[in-house]
Amino acid sequence: MSRYIISDHHFGRLQVIEDTDRSFDSITEMNRVLLNRHYRTVGEDDTIIHLGDVATDTRDGSETIAFFNHLDGDMLIRGDHDASLDAANAPFPVVQSCILEHGERRFYCTHQPETIPPDWDEWAIHGYVCDNSKDFPFIAYDDRRINVSSELLNYRPITLKTLEHILDCCSPGSRFRDITVARATLGEHRLGNDT
Repeated sequence: MSRYIISDHHFGRLQVIEDTDRSFDSITEMNRVLLNRHYRTVGEDDTIIHLGDVATDTRDGSETIAFFNHLDGDMLIRGDHDASLDAANAPFPVVQSCILEHGERRFYCTHQPETIPPDWDEWAIHGYVCDNSKDFPFIAYDDRRINVSSELLNYRPITLKTLEHILDCCSPGSRFRDITVARATLGEHRLGNDT
C-alpha cells in the first residue's frame, strides 16, 4: 500500500484549460485523461490524499464529491474551489491541513502555500499555484517546498516514497519545474518507478 498525493485536478473547468498550459481540446478530453492517469497509477489498496480543487464546485460540493468518489479518495485538504465542503457534508474526511510522515521526514500539507505556518521548518507540500512553476516549482529545495499541482506531475498522483527519493537526490539550490525535469536531471534509475 502506497500513499499518493496530488492537487488541482479542476475537473470540469473550462477556464483552467484556457488560462494554463493544459493542452486539452475540451473538458471531456481533460476529464478522461485525468481519470485514466489516476486509474493507471493508484491501486485499489493505496491511499490518495488530494490537496484541494478536485473540481470547480463552490455551490454545494456535489460535483467535488462525485469526482472525489471516482478517484476513491481517502482525504481532501480543502481548496478554494472546495469551499462549500466540510466534514459535516462530505462522505470523506475534509481538513484544512495535515502533517504526513514518511521515512524520517514530516510534511505539512495544505492547499495554499501562504497557509504554511511561518515557524514550520520541515518540508511543506501544497498545490493552488497551478500555472506558476517559476515562483512555485515542483521542488524548491532551499524553501523546503513541494508543489503537487497536477500539471507539474504530468497529471499523475505521486507517492511519498517517490518524493522521499527525489529529496534524497537533491542538493541545496535544487529547483525543478516539474516531475519530468526532476527525473531527467536526477536520473530515472535513482528515483524509482512507482508513480
